[in-house]
Amino acid sequence: MDRKTALVLSLGKYGGYLAVLWVSIVNSGLTPFGPLLPFFFVFALDNIRTYYLEDKLPNLIVPSLYVQMLLAFIFIFLDGTAIGAILLIILIAESLLAYPRPHGERILLLSLAGLLSANAASLYIKSDLNWVNMASTLINSLFFFFVYGVSYMARRQREEKERAEDALEKLNRSRTELEIAHNKLIEANKEKEQLVAAEERARLARELHDTLAHTLTAIIVSLEAGKKLLEKDPGKVLMEISKSQEQARKGLEEVRLTVKTLRSDNLEKMDFFTALKGLGRDYSGSGIDIHFDLDKDLIIPPSLQTTVYRIVQESITNSVRHGEANQIKVRLSGNKQSLHLEVEDDGRGCDSILEGHGLQGIRERAAAAGGRVSFSSSDNGGFLVNLIVEDYLHERSD
Repeated sequence: MDRKTALVLSLGKYGGYLAVLWVSIVNSGLTPFGPLLPFFFVFALDNIRTYYLEDKLPNLIVPSLYVQMLLAFIFIFLDGTAIGAILLIILIAESLLAYPRPHGERILLLSLAGLLSANAASLYIKSDLNWVNMASTLINSLFFFFVYGVSYMARRQREEKERAEDALEKLNRSRTELEIAHNKLIEANKEKEQLVAAEERARLARELHDTLAHTLTAIIVSLEAGKKLLEKDPGKVLMEISKSQEQARKGLEEVRLTVKTLRSDNLEKMDFFTALKGLGRDYSGSGIDIHFDLDKDLIIPPSLQTTVYRIVQESITNSVRHGEANQIKVRLSGNKQSLHLEVEDDGRGCDSILEGHGLQGIRERAAAAGGRVSFSSSDNGGFLVNLIVEDYLHERSD
């Protein structure tokens, strides 16, 4: 309860004790063997419980309430007036307001029975037991119900206030937790946006690398062929230069399309298998033989078509640029369960494979499509790119 309410109740309680003490002294004097002795025990036990037992010995609180009630009965018996009912009223109010139920209800019922019994016994000893005096005692006992009702309502009000405060505290905690979760969600969204942006930049880099590398490699090969023909057959030099120009235009268009849609222009203009074979035609007349063995019964999802096309394109580029290959074989086969791609050349081999940007791009593309890729080579020559995509008929989202 709040401090103001506690102060008002304390003033009421100690005011009641002063009233009982004053009337008792007026009626019985200061004799130590009269009602003053149980009164002081009642007063002392009340304060011991309030200022000591509640902190040090909480298990003795409830027993002290019943002992205090018994002492109040002794006071009522020795005093023989109605003033003793105030001690029970104080006890009833305190037991209801400050201590757990159902002790308040029990003390109310016992106080009623004890008040009537103690008064009846006192009147009987004094030979004043009659219906008039007992009726006066019954009227005094009605105040018990009034005090009980007021105390009960005050207790309910305090409990409702405590529940409201608890609910408000929980609400504040929930709001704080919600704010923390909201901030974490914002941070997570920022991180996700950064990750998506990084992945998009990497994918764009792969597309640009594959497109430009293939186109520029084809241009270089055509120009090299043109240099060789310059002395032997000058008439064909112009044809090689024209081919290089066409390759350059195609490469520029591929870059524009890559930035726009990240899908090859050849795949947009023609079917998948024709577009694949078009990669070989880029090197026609250069002395490089590119052979395609394609299972045209395969039904390949569009997203995987782009992946396979780019991997073949990059593999051919690597074979020509780094492997100096003369023959390249592209084999594409599969069934309903898996797709198998092999790009093999007869170029220079190596003991250890260092994955540069091109091979890393191939590996990233394969992983994005849900496949696995391997590279193999040897000192005897040749390089093999092996791609397997399981369950490829189910479209995958990037």
